[in-house]
Amino acid sequence: MKETIRLVVVLTVFCAVAALLLAWTDSATKARIEQERKAETIEALGRVLPPCDNDLLADARIVKDGGTEWTFYAGRKTGTFVGAAFQSEAAGYGGPIKLLVGLLPDGALNGVQILAADKETPGLGSKVSKPEFLRQFAGQSAADAGWAAVKRDGGQIQAITGATISSRAVARAVRMGLEVYTKHGPEIRGAN
Repeated sequence: MKETIRLVVVLTVFCAVAALLLAWTDSATKARIEQERKAETIEALGRVLPPCDNDLLADARIVKDGGTEWTFYAGRKTGTFVGAAFQSEAAGYGGPIKLLVGLLPDGALNGVQILAADKETPGLGSKVSKPEFLRQFAGQSAADAGWAAVKRDGGQIQAITGATISSRAVARAVRMGLEVYTKHGPEIRGAN
């Protein structure tokens, strides 16, 4: 009986110490992790938006459309709207493909940046991150997003051979965001 009580006490102390160490580690690294995430987001936004001088994260606008919340980042230079970016995602072959899309004031796409396509097949679906594929989106118009589909589905995007599902996912994610941008443009740009 004494041995059982001693084991219970030792395990309880061990678990309490482990829990305290985990809690301390979490609190010690939480701010740094959040800071790194913000830096990564700002860096990615810099790749899809023209130069801007406002705080993109602080000026982000949440738009609700069809029960989904979308985050749009409105870029400004000396107070003038220079573009907007949005995050979107769609189901690829191996899981969700997350991306960031940048738009110019005239509604033309400035760039697409893949944020996560980790589970796509290496050498096939993972090619959606390659500039050769993403360049197809640059300069396209947000006004009519019907072009944002693979050619096999009536769009203008050339799918990656052997990775049609991943290619469709990227095109679908872009199209969904463009449709929201078109509906809520004045709100996103900050027009009253």
